[in-house]
Amino acid sequence: MTFFTTIPDAFAVIHSTGVYRQVALFERGGKVYAKHGAGFVRLSAGGSTSHPKIRWAEIDPGQGTYAEVGAHVVWTAPEADRVAA
Repeated sequence: MTFFTTIPDAFAVIHSTGVYRQVALFERGGKVYAKHGAGFVRLSAGGSTSHPKIRWAEIDPGQGTYAEVGAHVVWTAPEADRVAA
């Protein structure tokens, strides 16, 4: 089973009904998730998420990089972390 793993120093700005929040980012199964209350929402391409009323506006990927691949947002660790793993 794959669990949610914190992406170091990575954050996103998400918004719903005009309220913006800065939240921590997590990775699970190659996909990027944002903390939302006691759970998580998956970030999708074009600013959408797995929750129909929540969108993301900005992503700071920390030390890695992110890309919108197909319908998903994926995160890639820095080269040094991939070599060490």
